This record gives sequence, C-alpha cells and structure tokens, in this order.
Amino acid sequence: MSPDVNFEYPLQPASRFGWSKPVHPRLYEIINEGRDRYAELLRHLLVYTDQLTAIDLYASDPPWRPVWLNSWFPGLDAVALYGIIGRYRPKRYIEIGSGNSTKFAKQAIADQQLDTQITSIDPAPRAEIDELCDVLIRSGAESVDLSLFETLEAGDILFVDSSHRSFMNSDVTVIMLEVLPYLKPGVLVQFHDIYLPHDYPEAWTKRYYNEQYLLASFLLGGQGGFEIVFPSAFVEHDADLSAILNPLWTAERSMKVVPRNGASFWLRKQ
Repeated sequence: MSPDVNFEYPLQPASRFGWSKPVHPRLYEIINEGRDRYAELLRHLLVYTDQLTAIDLYASDPPWRPVWLNSWFPGLDAVALYGIIGRYRPKRYIEIGSGNSTKFAKQAIADQQLDTQITSIDPAPRAEIDELCDVLIRSGAESVDLSLFETLEAGDILFVDSSHRSFMNSDVTVIMLEVLPYLKPGVLVQFHDIYLPHDYPEAWTKRYYNEQYLLASFLLGGQGGFEIVFPSAFVEHDADLSAILNPLWTAERSMKVVPRNGASFWLRKQ
C-alpha cells in the first residue's frame, strides 16, 4: 500500500507548458541547439531499415522477441535504442526498469553480433525478460551497490525507466544525485517518459511524476557536463526532424501502423 502524503495546502497538478500551451522557451532553446546532431543520428538510423522492418507488429513466439505494438515502448524510442546500440556498440548495457525496451536492446545486440552484457535492475519487470539478461538485480536502484555504475565505459549505456518520482531514498533521487555526476566520459544515458520542452501530459496529473523537472533543472543549470544526444519528444514534434525517418515508416506496409511518437531523452557524458 502506498503511504499517505500530507501537504500544507491542496495540490493542483497541471501541465504548465506545451501541448495546448507554448513550450518552455529556454528549454526549447537548449534542446534545439543540438538539432543538427539529432538530424545526423536520424539519418544513421535509416541504416537499420531492413532489420527494423523485420520485427513483428504483434505478439510473437518466443515471447522475448520485440514487437512494435506493445503499449509501453513506442516506435521512435525503439528505433533510437536499436540504432544507438548499433552505432556505439556498448560492452555493457545497464537497464533500470526492464520490459519491452530490453527486448529491443537484445534484438539490436543479436543483429549486430555484439557481446554486450545486459544488466537488469528492476524489482518487478513488466515483461518476461530474465532469459535475455546476463545479470539480474531484482530490487530498486536505490538498493544497488553504486560501484556497479563505475564499470560503465565510453560507449556503454545506462538506460533509466524507473519510478519517475524523486523522494527521499527513491531510485530517481539516487540516480540523479549519486550516479549521473560520477559517470565516465562517453557513457550514454537514456531517461524514459521525458517530454521536454513539453510538460507531462495533462492525462498524467494523477501519476505525480517529477523526474523530468529534475532533468529540466539539470539542463537549465548547464547540463552538468552532458551533451544531448537524442530527445524523442522534441523530434516527434519537429516536422523537419521527424520527416527524416519517413523512409523507414514507409519501407513496408506494416510499418505504417507503428506509433511514431517517443519519450526517450538521451544524453552523453562529455
């Protein structure tokens, strides 16, 4: 059972920027500065068109294979994860929060014939992915020995899809304050369910997510030595950038029904 939280006055969650309102202006400027970098990556993703169009739309057998219509991990995010693994060829892939993303990661590793080690940190993964992973840690990130993250080297990936809530001793708090600042140069980090420069969707007001506000403060404060690699939501809402992937979405008739939205936010330590 979730604990009760007492506030001094009524809380009124609402989306303050984006969607039907203007996006956050300064965050837009910061993210938009990297648009040439995003365009170059999008063009690189087209290299994997044959492999990506071979992925099934619906549930397949065996159940650990990725599918496009999975409700949790939309098309743009899946393409980005697959392509970034293909480009950077990580030795280690540490995932905080596992499920459909794990399936796409494993598919990319297999297709590119990599020897990437997958570590899954999740007390209750959404999909049966244990057999895809090399190391299983069935607890929250706040309980993990932080020396694990010191093993990440340039080109390795930390994929974060956690509780999305920062409280005392929560996974988000530990990741933002005790993991990010100490990562080695060249390590890639992905946060999921990040809509910047938009706020969270209005339909999510009862989820009480706050992770992206910490990330927004991080960006507004100078990015802490990180470079933005790929912001899915920003790309989704930018007509010129999103059009770069049109050859993929139209390569096969089946791809036309794949959701083209995304909420992954990729960074790389400089």
